[in-house]
Amino acid sequence: MNTQQTDAAEPLADPVSETRDRAERYLEARLSECAGAPATLHAAMRDAILAGGKRVRPILCMMINKAAGGRNAEFAHAAGAAVEFVHCASLILDDLPSMDDATMRRGRPAVHRIYGEATAILAAIGLMNLAYEQIARAPSHDETIRARAMRVLTEAIGTAGLVAGQELDLREKATAQSAEDLDTINWMKTGVLFVAAAELGAIAAGASQAQLDEVRGFAHHLGLAFQTRDDILDQIATSEETGKDSHKDDGSATLIRLAGFEAASSDCRSHLEKASAALERSGLQQDEIAELICRVFKQVSEQPA
Repeated sequence: MNTQQTDAAEPLADPVSETRDRAERYLEARLSECAGAPATLHAAMRDAILAGGKRVRPILCMMINKAAGGRNAEFAHAAGAAVEFVHCASLILDDLPSMDDATMRRGRPAVHRIYGEATAILAAIGLMNLAYEQIARAPSHDETIRARAMRVLTEAIGTAGLVAGQELDLREKATAQSAEDLDTINWMKTGVLFVAAAELGAIAAGASQAQLDEVRGFAHHLGLAFQTRDDILDQIATSEETGKDSHKDDGSATLIRLAGFEAASSDCRSHLEKASAALERSGLQQDEIAELICRVFKQVSEQPA
């Protein structure tokens, strides 16, 4: 047998796609439990989750866990799903007429456009509670890990995190005068869930405090880069390409509006460089995470400056 020839014929592993598939199957399994009455509410919850999505946050959680040694992988899967449930709940709320008044999400009508505003709000609440349930039910031999994970998730959602970020986005973003002001809003609205996803994966693996600090720094900069990426795509990509309304940031203060496309692109690259440096300092395996970042930011990097 020609071993060299056989090895060459084997398909290359795609860890990003494989991790995404595992995350997708886990989400589908959890959503299958949401059945029965009230049927409309459960349908809205399933649509919000299963209509698509990049699944960056659960993938990040699972990959950080693997890079940190892979202990308690099942707990990391549950924690990643919890963050995705929170993320999708926040999208439902963000799209409401009283918030961004969006018509599209992931290439489909926004949840409130299909099921009505009241059911959309209840679906978001249902998904938030489903997130807590994932942490509470996830298999773990160490209850300290469960308690730490629950604290990370609740702090990320609360009035020092996601909720505060949405309020600032509604009330203060339009009048923001500096990149620092925008970073504060973007950190609370977007960055906190990136940090939560990465930290939950590291906590499950039993990472050291020094590693946790670097993981948080890595995810902090990754989240800020991701939000700038979204601001850029809002201006340069079509609704068909992004799956949501374009030019929703018109009239809002973004780094593009304050300093221009070149400065926004430079800021995005700077945050990615800082994220990469923090990940390297953590000592975790970087290859698969680097590939994830490359894919997430590919659409922006291919656009003309």
